[in-house]
Amino acid sequence: MTALATRLRTCWCTRLVLAALLVATAGCGRGQEVTPESIKAARQLWNRAGIRDYDLDWSVSGRNNAHYLVTVRDGDVRKIESIQPDGKRVALRSNEAAMFGVDGLFKTIDAELAICSKAERPFDQPRGTKVVMRFKPDAKLGYPRWYHRDVLGTPASMAIDVNALTPAPADDR
Repeated sequence: MTALATRLRTCWCTRLVLAALLVATAGCGRGQEVTPESIKAARQLWNRAGIRDYDLDWSVSGRNNAHYLVTVRDGDVRKIESIQPDGKRVALRSNEAAMFGVDGLFKTIDAELAICSKAERPFDQPRGTKVVMRFKPDAKLGYPRWYHRDVLGTPASMAIDVNALTPAPADDR
């Protein structure tokens, strides 16, 4: 192969790899990078907002898909309902009920960041696998409006989307 042909092939391969990375990270291209500092800033904003009574509608997609309605009063998760694909609501009981509220969403993101930064094989993938973690905190209240984890080249991606956070009316408290 001539030097010109080698350079053209290298250039073409480089462009192909860059295009693939661009497409793979398109779902995570918005929001901000998940870092200890960005999570801390969002959590501080959430704590300053002082919302302890709210209803939370959120969903998760990836290997497992689920949709939840969560009732939080005085900072405690009081009720968890799973929304079935047909719209039916099913009450859930969990020993980890706190993980279904906003504080639990922050804990989930913290745990995933720890896995990504400390594990030799993040999310059971080969060493060196690229993981992109981004989230978008609500500008006024700080809760995560969405969180996306993309493990490039694998089916281990996940998305958490907060569909609605509604502060509870005074008479519901």
